[in-house]
Amino acid sequence: MLEIIDKLPEDITDALKLPIEAPDITPTGVVLGGMGGSAIGGDIVKTVAKGRMRIPFEVVREYEPPKWTGQQVLAVVVSYSGNTEEAISFYLKARKAGASIVVITSNGELENLAKKDKFPCIKVPKGYPPRGAIAYLTFPVFRILKEMKVLDIKEKEFKEVIELLENSKEVSKGWAKEMAKRIKEKIPFVYAETKLFPAARRWVTQLNENSKTLAHYAVFPELDHNELNGWYNPREILRRSIVFILRSREEDEKMRKRIEITKELIEANTGEIVQVFSEGTCLLSEIFSLIQKGDYLSYYLAVEYGVDPMPVQRIETLKERMKE
Repeated sequence: MLEIIDKLPEDITDALKLPIEAPDITPTGVVLGGMGGSAIGGDIVKTVAKGRMRIPFEVVREYEPPKWTGQQVLAVVVSYSGNTEEAISFYLKARKAGASIVVITSNGELENLAKKDKFPCIKVPKGYPPRGAIAYLTFPVFRILKEMKVLDIKEKEFKEVIELLENSKEVSKGWAKEMAKRIKEKIPFVYAETKLFPAARRWVTQLNENSKTLAHYAVFPELDHNELNGWYNPREILRRSIVFILRSREEDEKMRKRIEITKELIEANTGEIVQVFSEGTCLLSEIFSLIQKGDYLSYYLAVEYGVDPMPVQRIETLKERMKE
């Protein structure tokens, strides 16, 4: 897993070179269907696209697309294995609705369906766990939307992400090694403002799958309307928590004030609060700079717990039992 995390900037470079084919339509909406590590790219694209796209973009983590899916809608179906039952169901229902479909996969039934139905299929390299293929499951989506002229994203943004991740690799690893020692046997809470939500979600899912530990995320400002008041009980468990606040150096004054007040209100009830600031001059870089730190943290926490970060046995067991 460490080698996979190390390769993230290299994988992004490679992902940007994959051959793509975009449908020849002017879409009225975009819907992306995927599960787990195959869906996080949709969150990243949707967040970066906010304020840049004039059409709706929805990420779906279930069996069917929204009712507004139809002939002028682009449906992107992402499943690294190509055999995820929810993604296959999503594909079949999007096809029935007449959507223009693009599949992103390494193999499996989805590749076969796309070939049979003559829909574009972007093939990504085999040999990764889905969560490790984040570059290949994210950047082709950007390129499709750019090709279809529904998202204006600059090549310099991609270049900045690659350079930033390469240059910060060793610093991020060093930080993660030390932090993993501090958070062992604690419950991580990950808080972030809305524009950094994909990074917060990624942190938690990587801690779940790699470190084999429970974790939780929530987003400002919504968490201040409910979760904030939960920081009373159970007291003994809360004392064994650690709160990571993922922050942007470009946060506005209202958000800065909100986060500072929240910290003051909950600090006495937590084990520790750690602020982690993003890097980069564009939102895409900010998100990936935080993802890199979280990925390394999940790996080194797995080392601290003495567990193998690669297998996800309970997930595989559930999938097998669902086939019975």
